[in-house]
Amino acid sequence: MKQKQIALIGAGKLGKGYIADLFGQAGYEVIFLVRRQQQAENLRAQGKYTVYVSHEDGSGISQKEISGFTAWCSEGAEREQCLEVLTQVPLASVQIYDDGFADAGKLLGEAIARRAELENPGTLDILLVVNYAAPDKIFAKYIEEQLHTDRQRAYFHEQVGLVKTLAFRGGFTPTEEQLARDPEAVCASDYPELPVDQDAFRGGIPQDVPELLPLDKMDARLKAKLWTANMQGGAIGSMGKARGYHLYNEAQRDTEIKVFGERCYAEAIFGICGLFGMSEEDLQKGIRKKAKLVPGATERKTTDSIDRQMFGLSRKLGREERLIGPAMACLQSGKLPFFLAKAAAYAFDFNNPNDPKSVEVIDFVQEHGIQKAVEKYCGLD
Repeated sequence: MKQKQIALIGAGKLGKGYIADLFGQAGYEVIFLVRRQQQAENLRAQGKYTVYVSHEDGSGISQKEISGFTAWCSEGAEREQCLEVLTQVPLASVQIYDDGFADAGKLLGEAIARRAELENPGTLDILLVVNYAAPDKIFAKYIEEQLHTDRQRAYFHEQVGLVKTLAFRGGFTPTEEQLARDPEAVCASDYPELPVDQDAFRGGIPQDVPELLPLDKMDARLKAKLWTANMQGGAIGSMGKARGYHLYNEAQRDTEIKVFGERCYAEAIFGICGLFGMSEEDLQKGIRKKAKLVPGATERKTTDSIDRQMFGLSRKLGREERLIGPAMACLQSGKLPFFLAKAAAYAFDFNNPNDPKSVEVIDFVQEHGIQKAVEKYCGLD
């Protein structure tokens, strides 16, 4: 078993532009496990891909080339190879959308069941790089469905770490021109850290990846991340959409929208501190930090779209999600969430014909009215 290997389940913006970058720079062998055979073949044929890096300090967008990886498809003929990889590596990561959680959990469960039967299986730590509250519970459920003996279950609970993380490096869709040059290109920021749950590791936090930031209280911090960083994306994006903007940076430049986002943020911080009994100083340890901008820069340059911010609209209106979650925390902590409620109202009008979930919400509101829509999508009476 090689100690400097990591298997990445998912080769999208976060996989290629965040995790592969951090661990590749530290000298790890990176192995992508992807769902589409065509992507696996593309990555193998190219042997490299481009990351367009949006610098946090506002200095512009540069590009870097990532190589030295391998790639396998987790479905079809190459599934056995993926299982073999997962029975050997000490580290894995998951960075996929929720429609792939069940398949990824099944793959991990099958591999963990195999590892448990080995004489010296070693530990397996799995970084969960997903924007969900309590992702460890979600994946534990899928994994446990594949464990059928006491030995397998004991190995899972004692030697496998499901590590919650705070994915602060933004990823967004490349332009058509960039994709024409490299179909496997991704765009990502260069945010330096990946906060990780310091208590979840079974093999110890990799000391040779200095960007891993150990933190405690990760359940609270995960919600705080969703209710601050992701909340601002939703609030600014929703108001920006209503005003006809298409790019996120365009909306941020609108003074009224910028102030609106700041007031939503203040309400969210008030609610989070009250709900979790945390001081603002303690909370700030797990909040996304802003880099100092270079002289002359007013923002980080990015081509991130407003539609991406709220894609999958129906889920993002949920009771524990980025707008309603902090609004309810604010209310429960004794303050009327005026601006967060307004952000949610804008979100119900977020019309993106390319997002089936947006079309669903718009149609439901038109047919049944906003009160029924709030009950259905936000879980509020």
